[in-house]
Amino acid sequence: MIRWAIIGAGDVVERRVANALQTAAGSSLRAVVRRDKAKLNALAERFGIPCAYTDVSQVWNDPEIDAVYIATPVAVHAEHALGAARHGKHVLCEKPMALNTAQGGQMIEECRRYGVQLGIAYYRRYYPKIRKLKELLEAGVIGKPVYARAQFSGLTDHAGTERAWLLQPDISGGGPLMDVGSHVIDLLCFILGRPQLVTAMTGNILQDLAVEDTASVLIRYASGCQASVHASFSTAAGNQIEIFGTAGKLTMASVEGPILEWTDSAGELRRFELPKHENMNVPMAEHFIEALQGDSIYLCPGEEGIQSSRIIEAAYRSANERQQILLF
Repeated sequence: MIRWAIIGAGDVVERRVANALQTAAGSSLRAVVRRDKAKLNALAERFGIPCAYTDVSQVWNDPEIDAVYIATPVAVHAEHALGAARHGKHVLCEKPMALNTAQGGQMIEECRRYGVQLGIAYYRRYYPKIRKLKELLEAGVIGKPVYARAQFSGLTDHAGTERAWLLQPDISGGGPLMDVGSHVIDLLCFILGRPQLVTAMTGNILQDLAVEDTASVLIRYASGCQASVHASFSTAAGNQIEIFGTAGKLTMASVEGPILEWTDSAGELRRFELPKHENMNVPMAEHFIEALQGDSIYLCPGEEGIQSSRIIEAAYRSANERQQILLF
């Protein structure tokens, strides 16, 4: 049984994470940390969490905690991951893993140094339809992948909410590209492999924010496949992926929905219905626990999670400098 503490307790924890760590096989939720004592106690009471801590050092000094789930704002991911590693706690960290790749690299090195596992919570890698898409690509059903198109956007106004920190670049690292865009960028890395070249535009089209409200990114992968990614807080809801190859295409009209479509070179359509888990954090948590027990390899360790951070960092640089950024 892996005994967990959650560091940070915002809406994602209330909606999915606490339940996942209580219901996942081999998992026990022992503690939660939040500075606001009233909200902390309310959360602990709601979920029946035995230990409610206001200081993260209480987690470091609790010998009955094996692993932490970091659900704090991005600006303190690295601080909390390093603290956990140095006290022998395994780390499952919300995305994106850090403000920048330098911090992400430090997280990887410290977790390796202290012999703890570091996973990044890109839970969509565990969707059955994503696994099926990857399987079909590797089987060559659409030939050689040439171009991919991905979008993650919605009409979103975080001002005045608990998620208002997403609009503060020193805390969030950026706007929709860091927040929702990181998910589809990670999926493209999972599906297409190592990114090589990045170019991007960012801007504020509808909302006057300290971060961008819209970003468009072009990525070239080592395989030669090209991809375009759109992330926005100012367009109607959309979360799609399409991959075009020399012998057909694979389409998800909604990444969240159950349907994956495969169109072959003759135009014949095959449809797969593969619904996700009711709580999408559960399969990820269970696989991370299996990895801790030596029964599998977690799909998004720090070395994988940092790929999307490299792309995002390069995208902001490209937009600012108006030039292509070579990653390797």
